[in-house]
Amino acid sequence: MKISFNKVMVTCLLLIFASGQLLAQSQNRKIRKADQAFELEEYYKAAELYKKAYKKVKNKALKSEIIFKQAECYRLSGNINRAESYYKRAIKARYPNVIVYLRYADMLRMNSEYEEALVQYQKYIQLNPSDVNGEKGRKSCELAVEWINNPTRYKVFLLPLVNSRFSDFSPAFGNEDYNEIYFTSSRTGGLSSKTDERTGEAFTDIYKTTINKKGKWSIPVLEQKINTEGNEGSVVVNRRGQTMYLTQCKVEKKKSLGCGIFVTKRKGKEWGDLTQVQIKVDSGSSIGHPTISEDESVMIFSSDMSGGYGGKDLWIVKKEKRNNWSKPMNLGPAVNTNGDEMFPFLHPDGTLYFSSDGHIGMGGMDIYKSSQDDNGAYSSVVNLKSPVNSAGDDFGIIIEKGGERGYLTSNRSGGKGGDDIYQFELPPLKLFAKGVITDMKTGAIVTGAQVKLIGSDGSTDELKTDNTGSYNFSLKPLTSYEIIVTNEGYLKNTTNETTVGLDNHKTFILDLSLTPVKKEIILPRIEYDFAKWDLRPKSIQDLDILVLTLKDNPGVVIELTSHTDYIGSSSQNMKLSQKRADACIEYLISQGIDKERLIGLGKGEAEPFVIEEKEGRFKKGDVLTESYISKIKFKKNREKANQFNRRTSFKVLNEDYVSDKDVNDKEEDK
Repeated sequence: MKISFNKVMVTCLLLIFASGQLLAQSQNRKIRKADQAFELEEYYKAAELYKKAYKKVKNKALKSEIIFKQAECYRLSGNINRAESYYKRAIKARYPNVIVYLRYADMLRMNSEYEEALVQYQKYIQLNPSDVNGEKGRKSCELAVEWINNPTRYKVFLLPLVNSRFSDFSPAFGNEDYNEIYFTSSRTGGLSSKTDERTGEAFTDIYKTTINKKGKWSIPVLEQKINTEGNEGSVVVNRRGQTMYLTQCKVEKKKSLGCGIFVTKRKGKEWGDLTQVQIKVDSGSSIGHPTISEDESVMIFSSDMSGGYGGKDLWIVKKEKRNNWSKPMNLGPAVNTNGDEMFPFLHPDGTLYFSSDGHIGMGGMDIYKSSQDDNGAYSSVVNLKSPVNSAGDDFGIIIEKGGERGYLTSNRSGGKGGDDIYQFELPPLKLFAKGVITDMKTGAIVTGAQVKLIGSDGSTDELKTDNTGSYNFSLKPLTSYEIIVTNEGYLKNTTNETTVGLDNHKTFILDLSLTPVKKEIILPRIEYDFAKWDLRPKSIQDLDILVLTLKDNPGVVIELTSHTDYIGSSSQNMKLSQKRADACIEYLISQGIDKERLIGLGKGEAEPFVIEEKEGRFKKGDVLTESYISKIKFKKNREKANQFNRRTSFKVLNEDYVSDKDVNDKEEDK
């Protein structure tokens, strides 16, 4: 029997249509399975499923979407290099959502590619100016470069024996002696041999390491009693080492049961059974990463429960009785952001340390600290900068009571595996004060001068200047100092300095000049305009130095002598010079100097200035008389000579002045 041509065509078309439908259904099924794994946060598994689905897809728009989803899987499972590559591919494939530029910039920043990251952040800002994350990323890049170029004093180094080629993170002190540490690891040899589809590594367990007799951290051992076949992590142990709080996440096939906080008590050398901590949270919400106050009355933890600011936030509860805790309170917008805040640590001094990817930072998660204000709230945060933070993820910090040594987790380059545990220390601040003591009149160095250092903490130190006129003191942090210099034949001189607020090494250069007793001293800044006696601003600066000298030497009586140039009559110049001396004395009195200690004398033009050191066309020993000045060729130099003559000097008359107040005080003492 013959079949018509039309029937054959119809049959072929039906077969092609059916085949296309089957192919589309197959494609949709693969994508659907990948999406389901992604929803369950099985990012490692989802990435593999998207990879298989991509091979079957022909539609370009769908291909670009799958590439973006693969990039998301790699980002969320911590594979930053691959995530960066796939976001770049998604942009090239014209993925339509502009979020791809923000994600790509974030990955570039986490790989220390700050210059290219800035370019991508700028693109995102132009495409989506209403999202603050673009501007936050741009600012983060700029600050990261600055912090890398100007690091803090902390020294950070890897703990090779503690870490493995897998993820090792979240250290916790095991006792108040700081000689044992618990931490979380996905290394092989744990309680479960299964693979966590979220990370592609084993389920995490808790391990313990102790300091051995050689003072080194020992090879970690698995804590058998507290681990399960699910994920354990983020431990905190009380000061006595008898109570442990930890995060435990239960997983069943194709179903994530979320995370909770559990507590166990030590029984002898072993930990007892786990009991879930009774904290009132929304159904379906996860809580974890506990930290407790030193008296165990307060707990802070991370959770995605409703009422937060986005992502995971930090919450605080107070113990009511035994295992029951108060209703959780959000730590507020100063600490929490639309990103994730996790891994809190409460230091014994009340400072809160935590990690966040929502604040301005160097890369992925950065470590921050926040102190309580007068109302007990954590109202501001501070980035710990480089080298504590890096371009990668930095989290899980713990710090000893003294605040100068601790441990943190980072996936920065140079480690052994994914996440690694590092130790950090804060070397002592190197602070010094040094200088040279000279004669104010001649500029010569003064050897054998007595230099005394007095600290606000009650400490004192004393030495004599060496044959170069130099002195050198070591200083303490957070201390204010007075330096007093004395020498026979000179007035005492003092200066003040402080190390309060200093975070980096510093040497203060404090050169001081001593005023010779009973020698005329020219006050070089006290100069006057022609025919005037007003004090210029820079003249006041020099008088202020004289005020300090007089206050440091309360028994000194001085004579201030003012002079004029030769222009004008002798009588006019005598009156003018007296007004200049009186102006200086009035200022000194206004600054608290007894008028009985001050004698002002106007000398007019009678005592021309004698050049003390060669200066320009003026030679040492030149006397600036009228006849000398009239022979000077250039007007500029003539004016300079006249300015030398318009001057005020002082000399010490005696050193045994006693004020009426001091006399009365002595009489009362009698």
